[in-house]
Amino acid sequence: MSPAVEVGFVVKAQDYLFYLEGLPSVRIEDIIISEKGVRAIVSALDHEKIEALMLDRERPSPGDSFTIDKTGIHLPPQVRLIGRAINPLGVPIDGKGSFQMGEEKINFGVIAPGVSSRRIISDQLYTGITMVDTLLPIGKGQRELIFGEPRSGKASFLLDIILNQKGKSIICLYVAIGKAEIDVKKFINDLSAEGGLSYSVVIAATSSDGAPLISIAPSVGCSVAEYFVKSGHDVLMIFDDLGLHAKYLREIGLLSGRVPGRESYPADIFFAHSHLVERAGNFNEKWGNASITLLPIIETDMENFTALIPTNIMSMTDGHILFSASLRSQGQYPAIDPERSVTRVGHQTQRPLHKVLADKIRSLIAIYHELERFGRFGSELTPETQKLLKLGMIAIELLKQEQLERIDPSIQIILLSLLFSPFFDDKDLEFVRKNKSKILRYFRDSPEAKLIGNKILTIDLDSLLDNLKQSLPNLEKACRTESTPQSNSQSQKL
Repeated sequence: MSPAVEVGFVVKAQDYLFYLEGLPSVRIEDIIISEKGVRAIVSALDHEKIEALMLDRERPSPGDSFTIDKTGIHLPPQVRLIGRAINPLGVPIDGKGSFQMGEEKINFGVIAPGVSSRRIISDQLYTGITMVDTLLPIGKGQRELIFGEPRSGKASFLLDIILNQKGKSIICLYVAIGKAEIDVKKFINDLSAEGGLSYSVVIAATSSDGAPLISIAPSVGCSVAEYFVKSGHDVLMIFDDLGLHAKYLREIGLLSGRVPGRESYPADIFFAHSHLVERAGNFNEKWGNASITLLPIIETDMENFTALIPTNIMSMTDGHILFSASLRSQGQYPAIDPERSVTRVGHQTQRPLHKVLADKIRSLIAIYHELERFGRFGSELTPETQKLLKLGMIAIELLKQEQLERIDPSIQIILLSLLFSPFFDDKDLEFVRKNKSKILRYFRDSPEAKLIGNKILTIDLDSLLDNLKQSLPNLEKACRTESTPQSNSQSQKL
């Protein structure tokens, strides 16, 4: 005799939101399924009825019956998931065909691992971007908010970070939340063209999908990340973006008739996002001896930086990186405002020499900005002040780089160390702009520079500068040679 099956019947429906009676043992965030195979997720319970949200495109009607879906939403085996793009229900959206689902089940009510399952963040996640790796380092397991204005270069920045993880045994997980379908396709195509899909997974709920499907996308992303972490893989996860996610949660809350809070967002919006953010971290042997590094994205205008959602996410992350459209319009890449950005745990992961350089360069740039307003009185400034102004401008120039140009950490250290050598004493900003690619190529290719790079982990700044002095004549000679088309290529990997 087969066991009795609980059934619930729709009593009221409003777009994707509906109410049922029945299903006495159902719980919040359970998946329920109709006779037609249409799935929904339970969003609220009271004594008389159940509130649920349709995950598929079909809309319910009063009288439709639903049962608890005991199978739930499953993920395919890891080897089949890598390199694919799926929606939050695990359905492929990349046109590469379907795949057999595995035994791993997505659980929406997962509680973040506690302190006993975590360890100190001690390893740096290198982005290949000099400004970030030096001034705003990100540790493996860190939660770093990326926010800024539209068209400020955030997408290019994210693409570069993912591409820099090639060959580093890191799984990259890009979760598109409410983004335009054309933008998601472009990101996937760009990632594929540069070979980044071979170690990446894309989970996309675009603006053409319903609000319920978009609302569960980051939770599914966390489940996929934990799926890899439990088998010992470090994961870089990107939520793009949580600002849109909050707007869809607000839409659902208003439709359900809940009392709105500040800016009409649901009263539990802080919990909803902190519940997701806390699932990232650096975990010990209880959770695979691996990490989930989280980069939540928020796109917002300059005047809205103090709005509810940006300030909420700032308060629950380990720092933030601010992108500026005005810097982007000036041709700066990455268009990061370092003075308004912060990393709270990243510096503890830096190599000692890199950390010393970061402190010196941060101080140099601060002095430069303090003296900059006196620049129009250049003839009246002391030679020492003029030198500081020049070095400050050169430091800012060295922190810039081209899109798709990724610089090895050892070369970053050597490049920035030149600021404290005699090399730039008789050179101006125009020289740096003209010869920066030659300098980078020299440190990448020359045998003597490679020897210096091999010592980076064991020497201090004074020893590095002593080693560099022997290379300066050859570096001068390299800068006097004619450029080749390849040396100016924006996509040169350094």
